[in-house]
Amino acid sequence: MKLKRFAAAAVAALGILAAGAAVHAEEDVVTVLVDNVSVVFDQQPVILEGHTMVPVRAVFEQAGAEVTWDQPTQTATIARNGYTVTIKYGDTGMYKNGERIELEAPAIMINDRVMIPVRAIAEAMDFAVTWDGHHSMVLVATNGKPYRAYAFLKTGFQTLEDISEFYSNGSALETGIDLDNDGTPEKIEFSSTQDMASITTPVLKINDVDYTAGLGTLTSVYSMAVVDIDGNDATKEIIVSENGDTLTAHFYRYENGILKVLTNNNVPSTVTYASKLLLSGTGYIISDLTGTCFVDIMVTGGVYKLDSASVTLYRMRSIENIYGRNLYNTYDDNMLYHIIYTSSYTPGAYKEISGTGVISSVDLPQFKILNGYVDADNPRYIELYIELSDGTTAVIKPYQV
Repeated sequence: MKLKRFAAAAVAALGILAAGAAVHAEEDVVTVLVDNVSVVFDQQPVILEGHTMVPVRAVFEQAGAEVTWDQPTQTATIARNGYTVTIKYGDTGMYKNGERIELEAPAIMINDRVMIPVRAIAEAMDFAVTWDGHHSMVLVATNGKPYRAYAFLKTGFQTLEDISEFYSNGSALETGIDLDNDGTPEKIEFSSTQDMASITTPVLKINDVDYTAGLGTLTSVYSMAVVDIDGNDATKEIIVSENGDTLTAHFYRYENGILKVLTNNNVPSTVTYASKLLLSGTGYIISDLTGTCFVDIMVTGGVYKLDSASVTLYRMRSIENIYGRNLYNTYDDNMLYHIIYTSSYTPGAYKEISGTGVISSVDLPQFKILNGYVDADNPRYIELYIELSDGTTAVIKPYQV
């Protein structure tokens, strides 16, 4: 999670200085999202002596924990899902189910609010914590799966597998998901297949009814997921991915016993991806074929958005505001990019160039964005003109098979 680096980077980027008990910080310079929902503070997070400090009560209550305060002992107690954590004002450690964990900095009090280092959020409840340096924002995931910060939206993205209530790329049975929000869980049976034309058993059954025909013209089926794409529990979406040189996601809803196809201008909505489909949980979807860079922030020319019963591709705004930024590979995603080594750059001149070299994200531990291009007609296409750590300059663009 590299939060020590993020705290240091935040100090440099935000120009926040702290000495002793004095705290000098602009209001709202650091924001916190818990499961992509912004936390409202009556005492804003601050950076003190290189440590980002956040209020205990606001963050953990947003995460569904019960927070109590014992005035005589100056101790906060946090309880959630079998975890009990105590943090005492002035102590350099906290206790998690009775086990002491040392903190980067002691708990402090500002305006009657107990503040702890942001790393302690993860350590207290086994949450995942990611720093979005572009927006000076902390992304907390209560499911323990780290968010990928996104350059052009104040939100984070997780993989389809991580965010799904049910996911399978083989044969599976699920009996505990309420697809249509009627209070009764559905029985879901799913089997993948390379050839829909030769199947002898149903690919998808819901409550013992065969819905294979409702999947439409798919020629094969790789995986199935049930996910609440827009964060509204009143509706859940079924995502079925089709095999091919790349994977193609198709979107459905189960309502009143009918499997309905989500469409875009009366055409079934689809998103093509190489191996990763990422969702924000707030309606946004990103394919790893739309220019995504899995570094400390993601950069892409376009993003898909679920609006009512349609999944539409949007062109994002200019990438000029991230020129000069250093990006760091902080995730384990083995992404591939076309790379063209060049000492000069003409934006958009590399769209039709094929047969270029290929580089993996593991070979790009750090680079600086010097320039870039997003295609006005094809929002999925993006170029980045970058400087590598050895001073070499190159253009990278999404890998296409």
